[in-house]
Amino acid sequence: MLNALRAALLALCVFMWLPGQAYGQGPQCAPRDAILQSLAKNYKEAPVNMGVVSTGALLEVLVSLSGSWTIIVTMPGGATCLVSSGEGWRTVPVKDEGPAV
Repeated sequence: MLNALRAALLALCVFMWLPGQAYGQGPQCAPRDAILQSLAKNYKEAPVNMGVVSTGALLEVLVSLSGSWTIIVTMPGGATCLVSSGEGWRTVPVKDEGPAV
């Protein structure tokens, strides 16, 4: 399970560095509390997963019961930025395949 979580976080970190849809816009950043409050109020999203990436940034996945989702990253300096968002979030069970070789 730990290896699956690490693989998922690595994939998200790589995804963070890919160009976004709006090439002319800069990142949407604000204090973490303000972003969490806005996502809770406007989309009913709450954190369901989080992890610290190799740069020391905190990566969080927020999800609503309706399936909307947002990924945010809080930098060690304090700024929190939106990375991506979408619809149709589904939780996939992790299979225990025994000890890693």
